[in-house]
Amino acid sequence: MPNLLLLIILSGLLHITGLYVKSPSLKYIFKPLTTVLIIFLAIHQGGQSCSQYKMLILGGLVFSLLGDIFLMLRRERFIAGLVSFLLAHILFISAFVSYSGVFLSIYYLIPVLIYFTVFLVVLLPHTGKMSLPVVIYALVLLVFLWQAAGQYIQHPAKETTFVFLGAVLFVLSDSLLAFNKFVKTLKWVPALLMVLYWSALYFIALSI
Repeated sequence: MPNLLLLIILSGLLHITGLYVKSPSLKYIFKPLTTVLIIFLAIHQGGQSCSQYKMLILGGLVFSLLGDIFLMLRRERFIAGLVSFLLAHILFISAFVSYSGVFLSIYYLIPVLIYFTVFLVVLLPHTGKMSLPVVIYALVLLVFLWQAAGQYIQHPAKETTFVFLGAVLFVLSDSLLAFNKFVKTLKWVPALLMVLYWSALYFIALSI
């Protein structure tokens, strides 16, 4: 659906523009709209089928939308946003497991574990009272990436490639978000993390 992809890109660019020109209307309208358009794309993937995998992916996308909304409120609801994305990842993991079964290879877990260990070592000195929620979220995100990799390794195909790409981009987006919030605020980060985030959702939607 090339026309829908163009709408997703345009909506995302308008939100990013709103971040830098400080336009509330652009920020608050086009951030959730971009995710809604990706959900609409996912609904139309796989024709009229309503497989368990599709429903779980759609559920994850809906919770991602809720996370978007909580994180952009004038009085940011960070914990509510974190919980929403936590539930989104749990649904995505459930989708991967429903497709390929649980992936248990320790060999592929090691590089994922190393990345998250290093990142938490950098992040945790700055998180204060948020340390426990951050660690819990990181562990779920670790499993999310591990199981996405497992889906591709066990069943290499176009759809599982999309899953793996989406998971990698999601992890990069969340890593940037956490670094920007807790360690050091950088002006260029919001635009990049939104590009990574929506690209992640787009690829996961294409996996249906």
